[in-house]
Amino acid sequence: MITPPRPAYFEEVAPGDTLRGWEEALRPDPRNESSVVFDESGIRKSTLADQYECIRGFELNPAVPHSIKVHFETARNLYLYSWFVYRFYPVAEQQALTSLEFALRKRLPPLEDTAKGKPQFEGLALRLRRARELGLITNEGLKIRERLAMRSARARYDLEALEEMIRTGVTEMVLDDSNIEPNEQDFNGDWIGRFVESLPKIRNEYAHGSHMLHPTVLGRFEIVCDLINQLYPNEG
Repeated sequence: MITPPRPAYFEEVAPGDTLRGWEEALRPDPRNESSVVFDESGIRKSTLADQYECIRGFELNPAVPHSIKVHFETARNLYLYSWFVYRFYPVAEQQALTSLEFALRKRLPPLEDTAKGKPQFEGLALRLRRARELGLITNEGLKIRERLAMRSARARYDLEALEEMIRTGVTEMVLDDSNIEPNEQDFNGDWIGRFVESLPKIRNEYAHGSHMLHPTVLGRFEIVCDLINQLYPNEG
């Protein structure tokens, strides 16, 4: 008699993903203990203080409504506590993206479904497009615009160096990126358009259940914080 393979749902959950005992609740997740930081002293192991410093700077404008701030603060706390529970990272990212959708829902006037005589359903993608059409979010208004332009300039520099290597036939080249400066084309990137396309896909991936697990979610926090602050700019 042939024994069928055990279905995946019979697999044991890894110890790091199970409910912690109370005596271990405040210990770092083992997967975070392998992370390092670079500072003036060189390379050292990351600490909870480093985790806090990473998320501390993402603050919403005073003009942002209280309910949205509370939503976003929950996302920041989830990131902080990811130090203890590694699988909180994607939960923190999902909460941040949901905070953006919440802010858009609060900021935009509802679309009326004339056929049904009630508000039309809108997802994150449609709300982002509407906010862009209304001029509530713009590429020029992004605080991270300069950093994004520098990233574009660096990619262009690397591509030009690769093309030069192919043209000359050399196999090695020393790159000096200290003089890289973004040009007008780099500053004219359509980042809002990319966010409109990418953010809803990430949010939907989480909303319907996902295997995604990675700690590098700060980039999404930066984008969400920037966009919400554009939706609710400070007066004056």
